[in-house]
Amino acid sequence: MKMDLLKIKDQALSFMKPAKNEVLKWYRGQYEVDLKSDSSPVTIADRNAEEIIRKKLSRHFPEHGIIGEEFGNHNVNADWVWTIDPVDGTRSFIRGLPLFASMMALLYKGEPVLGVIELPALGETAWAVKGKGAYLNDKPLKVSKQKKLKGAFVAVADWYCFRQQKQTSLFNRLNKEAAIVRTYPDAFGHLMAIRGVVDVMVDPLAKIWDYAPCKILAQEAGGKFANFSGNRASIEEGTAIVGNAAIVKEVRKVFAENKS
Repeated sequence: MKMDLLKIKDQALSFMKPAKNEVLKWYRGQYEVDLKSDSSPVTIADRNAEEIIRKKLSRHFPEHGIIGEEFGNHNVNADWVWTIDPVDGTRSFIRGLPLFASMMALLYKGEPVLGVIELPALGETAWAVKGKGAYLNDKPLKVSKQKKLKGAFVAVADWYCFRQQKQTSLFNRLNKEAAIVRTYPDAFGHLMAIRGVVDVMVDPLAKIWDYAPCKILAQEAGGKFANFSGNRASIEEGTAIVGNAAIVKEVRKVFAENKS
């Protein structure tokens, strides 16, 4: 793996700048909202921002693959593949809520080695590079030290995600066991767990472009990224628990108990 990942991280952040400006141009403005085939919303901000990033990646890394939420896959069997989610939390964006994110990751042979989560409306940029730590606005990120689910501050995805994935019993158990459970959906919740202001994020439904940056950021912040079950910690599997290792383990245990 002969690439200067810190230098590539700087390039990735520079690619995201014009995309972020494009997103903020439309934020709380007037535009059409379209529905995709899965009924999720999409706007001109999503599309334009992804186009900006894809063009820059294609110019600077022509041999790399791309997996993007809005414009699909390109050369995904390459060793190096980028994932792009230009606006994660489009529903928040549409309502004028500042909790949406822009996300990018670089995978090497399927595993994230670099990740960026930006919160454009809040002026926050978090990044991680394998072996080099995780930072938010240049301050090191660290997961929380809370050891028990009892007394923990838990972030969760929207209730409908748990209902849709038939995970309502897990949702109810979390509400029973934790001190407080709040819906901080999408990348915002994951980033709050990675920075340790919540103890864990529990997410029953997302895609590779959501999880790739979260995994590398969590690991580099001294935490853990895991699926609800199994040992692969797959970014493609569709479920994620992110936070400090002790609580991630406990949430997995709760999930297993609910399955049996």
